[in-house]
Amino acid sequence: MDIEKISLVINKHTLRWGTTSDIRFIRNISVKKVNIIKKLPLSQIIIVILLSACSEKEEVIEIEDKNFSSMLVIQKVEKNASSEDMTKVVRDKQKIEEIVTMVEGLRVKETDTEYMMDELKSHDSYSFNFAEGENMESGKPIPYSFIVLTDGTFFFTHTEVNFTEKTRMTVDKNKALLNEINQIVDVNF
Repeated sequence: MDIEKISLVINKHTLRWGTTSDIRFIRNISVKKVNIIKKLPLSQIIIVILLSACSEKEEVIEIEDKNFSSMLVIQKVEKNASSEDMTKVVRDKQKIEEIVTMVEGLRVKETDTEYMMDELKSHDSYSFNFAEGENMESGKPIPYSFIVLTDGTFFFTHTEVNFTEKTRMTVDKNKALLNEINQIVDVNF
């Protein structure tokens, strides 16, 4: 058997001088090393995804006082425009409380207002604005509201009744819930 001295170069460095059998051994090790390296980025990606999911704080919508509103104004915005034909006022307290109860329990995450505004500009949406009293007073802040894109993404501008600290959006799209809400208040626009 003819024994040759061969230089094996891996990663631009000479690792070993040896016989043909030594090179086969080193080649097998190198293949295993390459397979581990191929798996490493995938495992790192999985870790990054898990860490980012954990760092993105999810909350659940909770509304303690569901009897805070006596009027709900629903308005649809299509192609960044609305009209009186796409606006409805609901004064039935039972229906208003039912809608408040329906959004309770939705999983949400914090988002910035700029992202919400970009989404509103590029999608048709419904706004649900709850008011105290018989009329909405100009200049007076509304106690609670949320906006729903027609794809079922909910944006909440209030963290609690009468409290706007941060903008939150649903983790999942809830188009069926939007349809159910619109059916309860008889919105067909």
